[in-house]
Amino acid sequence: MRKKLTIGGVVAIAALGAATLAYAVVGVAFSASVTGKAGKPAGIKVHIASTDPAAPQPPIMDRITLKLQSGGKFNGKKFPKCNANTLLSKGPSGCPKGSKIGTGKGVGYAKPVVTDPVNAKLTLFNGGSVINVFVLPDLGPTFITPCKVSSSYTTIDCTVPPIKTLPSAPDAAVGTVDTTTPVLKFKKLALIVAPKKCKGTWKMSGTFHFTSGQSVTTPFSQKCKK
Repeated sequence: MRKKLTIGGVVAIAALGAATLAYAVVGVAFSASVTGKAGKPAGIKVHIASTDPAAPQPPIMDRITLKLQSGGKFNGKKFPKCNANTLLSKGPSGCPKGSKIGTGKGVGYAKPVVTDPVNAKLTLFNGGSVINVFVLPDLGPTFITPCKVSSSYTTIDCTVPPIKTLPSAPDAAVGTVDTTTPVLKFKKLALIVAPKKCKGTWKMSGTFHFTSGQSVTTPFSQKCKK
């Protein structure tokens, strides 16, 4: 009996190890490239690419948390704003001039019902302490991904809502996201100010959460200029 239990235990541990390996296959490439010298007005380009070589598509992502180099500043509260309700009821044309702060594109997957990738146009709007990402997909309804931004511009925390496609299709999974926020000024005030200190590199990271309960953290660093 003891021998059987020991063998059973070994099999269970091996199975758990195999499951852990399969669970850890998901990878997320991430970069957040800041344009601008230390302490000066800046823009930022963000790239995210989620993959799972063991599956037809990556798992469904429901939250993104970006940690940026400390010492920067986000002046969204002093810029024109457009809230989520206005975007949902009137679309981007209902937002005040100057509230648009970036553009981008995304790709989602909803296999097996939707076989082709679902492309989406992204438009970023300032909401004060929130960046509202207006998503216009080729398939399915428009929606908004709200991203809370700290005034020090060290944390961007985005809640990804369920991404609908066809009535009979599962929710889409985030594949890639690319956004660009250029250097922007309002009444001579910069929307984003780069970190004040530059000791060779600025270090950042992205943590990506999935409805499966899994999370992946990807570090990123870039050379900085004084």
